[in-house]
Amino acid sequence: MQEISTRKLYLIVFSTGAVIMILELIGSRILAPVLGTSIFIWTSLIGIILGAMSLGYFLGGKLADKNPSVKIFSLIIFTSGLLVFFIIIMKTSVLELSVFLGIKNGAVFSAIALFALPAVLLGAVSPYAARMAMKKVESSGRTVGNLYAVSTFGSIVGTFLAGFYLIPNFGSTNILYALSFLLLFISILSYHSKIRTMKMLAGFLILFGFSLIVSATEKEDFIINEDSAYSRIRIYDREDENGKIARIMGVENFSDSGMFLDSEELVFDYTKYYRLGEVFKKDIKRAALFGGAAYSVPKDFLRRNKEGAIDVVEIDPKTTELSEKYFRLNINDERLNIYHEDARIFLNRTERENKNKYDVVYNDAFSSAHSVPFHLTTKEAVEKIYNILNDDGVYIMNSISSISGEKSKFFRSEYKTIKEKFENVFIFPIMAIEKNTAEKHQNIMIVAAKRAVNIDEILENNKEGEMGELLEHYYKYEIKTDDIKILTDDFAPTDYYASKLCTF
Repeated sequence: MQEISTRKLYLIVFSTGAVIMILELIGSRILAPVLGTSIFIWTSLIGIILGAMSLGYFLGGKLADKNPSVKIFSLIIFTSGLLVFFIIIMKTSVLELSVFLGIKNGAVFSAIALFALPAVLLGAVSPYAARMAMKKVESSGRTVGNLYAVSTFGSIVGTFLAGFYLIPNFGSTNILYALSFLLLFISILSYHSKIRTMKMLAGFLILFGFSLIVSATEKEDFIINEDSAYSRIRIYDREDENGKIARIMGVENFSDSGMFLDSEELVFDYTKYYRLGEVFKKDIKRAALFGGAAYSVPKDFLRRNKEGAIDVVEIDPKTTELSEKYFRLNINDERLNIYHEDARIFLNRTERENKNKYDVVYNDAFSSAHSVPFHLTTKEAVEKIYNILNDDGVYIMNSISSISGEKSKFFRSEYKTIKEKFENVFIFPIMAIEKNTAEKHQNIMIVAAKRAVNIDEILENNKEGEMGELLEHYYKYEIKTDDIKILTDDFAPTDYYASKLCTF
């Protein structure tokens, strides 16, 4: 058996351990623009990659016992690098196929198609390295333990490196290129000869050129298409049915925020329903919004409420930076306060400090196309929202669901949870407002008021104009919630409920 130094083996297993964790984290960014960031995405990635690595451990150990060869060891690493390269080439086609399978099946399919094979080979590295490092039976346990400890430490380093530095500063494709070239370098390091090295480099350069051709042929109409520390952000211009050009910000697979280039009119119809706060609470002085994105709602609020101020809680500072550059956001407006943090953390602190009381709280935070972050939907979160509102305050939340039927569980569970705390809760479906169309998938605005509200009087006094058009969408029928549980921090299957809606 050919020899390879223990120092090199430690370096190799450390590096491959780091690569596998970086690859797993990058996987979430690759899948997110099409499939979102629900728990199903992470479950699929973690489950498939762990399963593939387990298979790699088995095959690597079996192959090493049969024929422990430095050349084969190097070939395993080289092939894993090629397969990482193939992710760049295949990802668009795989994701286009996955949308027909729904979120859960699509996530499993994408994880297998893109990440299973490289994970198998990367998993095979550690047991193969252990067999090659083994000199004496008496010290075999220590040898194996040391190598697996180094590999695990590499995985830890890779995790923090990806999450804290690589993903926020480089695109997913660039990181995949770097990982594949790193594996090429490691392969050459483990078994070096001039001819073999030239062949490997030639193969990678050919594949690199092919990947550039594939990337060039893909349609790319984005002004911005990049990762932030929290999500994939895309900005693009599109023409609406009236020929007006709208600039849109898409976060993950959800495009709900934008502006017209030649006017201040709201692009998305559902955002107009946040204006209902002006009917349920006269003379709004202070408001809060969870979820800023391109800041279309807070800009509209400030235009309409000349004496009002709004606190916007947006977890991702990158969206604020891009909104200032591309969406006419004036971050120096004294009536606009921006908090870059998780909305639940903001809620916890605001309730605890008891300094700010709001007339209206708007919730437009989404973690994917259909799902509000679960910790903003629960009984505990609703209680905190209730506590930071003035005595006549109003809470308005956007839900994407159906009112009744199999696909209504997300909306009905949230409706029941809010109604548990608020005295008056009203809903305004954006499209289907009759009982016989209640199973239609749509935006549903939930309006909850702390004080008693005479909805008939509000409807009677606002028949004309814009508010009249919005109030016409009041849903006057009973909403059944007997079969639905209240959402809590302990039990909130919002991703599961939302997955029922995703029929692409």
